[in-house]
Amino acid sequence: MRRIAIFSDIHANLTALDAVLADVDEAGVTERYCLGDLIGYGPDPGGVIARIRDTGIPTIPGNYDEGVASRRGSCGCYYATDTARADGDESYRFTDAMLTEADADWLLALPGQIRLDHAGASILFTHGSPRKINEYLLLDRTEAQLARLARQADADVVCHGHVHLIHYVSSGSAGKPKDGDPRAGWVELILAEENAVRAVAPDDEAVAPVGATDVWLGAVFHRVAYDIDAVVAAMSAAGLPERLGAALRTGG
Repeated sequence: MRRIAIFSDIHANLTALDAVLADVDEAGVTERYCLGDLIGYGPDPGGVIARIRDTGIPTIPGNYDEGVASRRGSCGCYYATDTARADGDESYRFTDAMLTEADADWLLALPGQIRLDHAGASILFTHGSPRKINEYLLLDRTEAQLARLARQADADVVCHGHVHLIHYVSSGSAGKPKDGDPRAGWVELILAEENAVRAVAPDDEAVAPVGATDVWLGAVFHRVAYDIDAVVAAMSAAGLPERLGAALRTGG
């Protein structure tokens, strides 16, 4: 049985990242991958980069990482309202000022995607979608559309930062959840024969065969509490918009 921890969208929230890493340790999962967006919105981009770099966890960049590290002037983010865009612009300016050239170079040197092979099954780790780093794969995508994207990427399983359906697993968000649950999130992938996967993955979690192989995939979604008040206080001290801190409290 192969167990893999994936997480993403830390967004400069070192306290949440440390809670996730401790939870992964407690679960006994040693193979780990970070699927991008280490920085942005939160108060400690440098701390998050240092922690990921020091642990040696294989990592790909997110659109926020790429946008700030390249000094492009944009994170490639989508904002639904003018207020959200104003907060996003302020966050970008703060993150750009905080990011050292050494950290920017490290982010830009990361591989765009990571691909694993397990008993003939191809597993792709990406940030937005297999074809574009900031493409949102939301729940309005049909299974046929998602299957076509996976075929084009020659992948049996696609793991990324936004949504999960059959053979698609979203790693949620470690440091900036948007699903109404403010706790930090990470996902445990279980790759094994069907009976072994079903014995470990709860009945309400995603369990499915992988392509034309004997491999089955289980995805177990973990949530872990952390000191949100301390992070919000650090955001306020850094001069970040109050609405960003309020969103952390509600998971919105």
